[in-house]
Amino acid sequence: MRIPRLALAALVILPTTGCFQSSTVIRVKADGSGTIEQRLLLTQQALDQLRAFTILGGGDADNADPTSEAQARALASVIGSGVTYVSSMPITSGRSQGRESTYSFADITQLRISEQPSVPGTEGLRAAGVNAGGSPITFAFGRTPAGNALLRILVPRPAIFPTGPNGETQPPTLEQITMVRQMLAGARLTVAVEPAGSLVRTSSPFSEGNRVTLIDLDIDRASADPDLAKKLQGLTSIDDTQAVINSIPGLKITLQPEISVEFTPE
Repeated sequence: MRIPRLALAALVILPTTGCFQSSTVIRVKADGSGTIEQRLLLTQQALDQLRAFTILGGGDADNADPTSEAQARALASVIGSGVTYVSSMPITSGRSQGRESTYSFADITQLRISEQPSVPGTEGLRAAGVNAGGSPITFAFGRTPAGNALLRILVPRPAIFPTGPNGETQPPTLEQITMVRQMLAGARLTVAVEPAGSLVRTSSPFSEGNRVTLIDLDIDRASADPDLAKKLQGLTSIDDTQAVINSIPGLKITLQPEISVEFTPE
């Protein structure tokens, strides 16, 4: 995920403790069709701030709630061509409220999955040069010579781990880590894929059963490691950086530009 952009957006838009929890689970069948289940929770304070920033940006505060049914329906066209809104329901959890939504798709190669929650009312921020978005996760789909389904997931390289001029990894600075930890306390972000069938193999280091995790970021768990900043400093190779990431509880992010998922149909 593009953590600096997400942190910057949170710094301006959602400066609250436990501002959001977002989960996206993509279930794909052997013919490339499937469903998407999305869950988004925001604190009331975060919702109030979204409305305020929408008004400041010249927008309609009534359309500023990303957890509304209207926003859930509108998101179908954003996710990709051939995506259909199926259903949704409001949810509450503690002091947060949100919505669970289900979508169907005919062709996974048409999907464009954002790595972070869709937050309306940020047009003014984009005009000022603040981009709260980023390149989407995309997909390719085919068959192996053995007849298994083969899903290729093209994941944007995390901006917090950019590549230097010689291909070396450039770890985040202490300032970046501190900003993310302070501004996104309580935040949780998950994106996962579940093939309908038996998982044969995957290049992702994060799989359990038939679920392959692309992103799982639990800010509180990851930042609880007192040596987090120290662990991430001084790394230059992608392999070493990935090994450190794998050792940090609450932090599942792959540095591979492509993740393969091979599975046998149900």
